[in-house]
Amino acid sequence: WGFRALNGYLHELDAVASGVPYASLGISDRRHARMAVAVISPTGQTISDPYILRNERLTPPGSVAVLQLSGVMTADGDASTPGAQGLAANLRQAYANANVDAVVIETNSGGGEVTAMQILVGAVNERNKPVVGFGHMAASAAYGTLAATDEIIGSSQMAQFGSIGAVLTLDKEFLQYFNESYLQIYGDNAPNKNEEFRAALAGDFEPFKALANKATDQFQSQVAAQRNLTGADAYRKVTLSGRMFDANEAKRRGLIDGVGTLAYAVKRAEAWAGMYKSKKKRA
Repeated sequence: WGFRALNGYLHELDAVASGVPYASLGISDRRHARMAVAVISPTGQTISDPYILRNERLTPPGSVAVLQLSGVMTADGDASTPGAQGLAANLRQAYANANVDAVVIETNSGGGEVTAMQILVGAVNERNKPVVGFGHMAASAAYGTLAATDEIIGSSQMAQFGSIGAVLTLDKEFLQYFNESYLQIYGDNAPNKNEEFRAALAGDFEPFKALANKATDQFQSQVAAQRNLTGADAYRKVTLSGRMFDANEAKRRGLIDGVGTLAYAVKRAEAWAGMYKSKKKRA
């Protein structure tokens, strides 16, 4: 997934180098699409406006907000994506909008930065109303984000979920270039500063592997605590092994709760909204 995104970026650089105008690449359109917020009213009316959540007067009472999680996940935004911080801001605006009863996060992502996932998990956990995940593809950090929601719906039987684990990618050519071109001088009282990178420069990748192992253990424990995974220990171990599963298999393993259209996910969000309201009344 990551290399596909990199290939697209390199293709655009080649296009610009060949004389294609930068403005024609559609980067601003892509950013706008990833910022998209659709509010679906109880009557089924869809209103698409990236700023609607900020204005309750424009939001029909009882609406469900549909937010987008797509592409490579980064903590901060760039030219073509608002980043996890942007989506987290939209979530908080939905929580604050009294006319929004629930949120659906429509997801098509192979994951990305651990920090991006944790930003979104934190924002989902702040909810005062239900959040439902709706996935076409939710892998790695993207699945980790949806695992924090109240319910996960796969968009079709071919939807993909999983890849629960951490990976670190190093550019060997860059390491060689850095070794040959730069000299770093560290303070004597900070012997462990950048220790993983310094070890990698010397050809020792075990410290980086230890980081990947630690991140994987934390990720798997987080998912296991959030989801009602099925089966005995050996079966659950495969579920958390980093493998991808289609929607039917993901449901059998407890990674998702159902399969259906976006309209179905909205209906499930509305059902959860009713349960949230009943709990508030009892409280």
